[in-house]
Amino acid sequence: MLLDTNVFIWASREPGHLSPEAKLAITDPFNERFVSMASVWEMQIQHGLGKLPLAANVVELSQKWLSPLNARILPVELQHLDRLYSLPAIHRDPFDKIMIAQALVEGMKIVSSDSGFHGYAAQIVW
Repeated sequence: MLLDTNVFIWASREPGHLSPEAKLAITDPFNERFVSMASVWEMQIQHGLGKLPLAANVVELSQKWLSPLNARILPVELQHLDRLYSLPAIHRDPFDKIMIAQALVEGMKIVSSDSGFHGYAAQIVW
């Protein structure tokens, strides 16, 4: 399971925002959980713009939030970027598009509330 940025934040800070299906997917011990490095980068940008207030720096918080979720960082690899080139221009957010490419390359489901993900071949959990 690849957690979208907002899902990573909600699972760590506001689990009440998660759908029942998302909660089940995140807590299922048989699911491996990943957070894209693109999500951490997106959080840093949003924090720097004042759109995401955080109590500590993004690196410290990400490390702190990953552990209880038993999640790992998924780095952005060249094959992810290669897949990105073939994605149709449905979703305009570059962070979301790289996560879609990562999920497709890695054969992962994406846990996301973003309806813009549904235009792609990736499996969405929400």
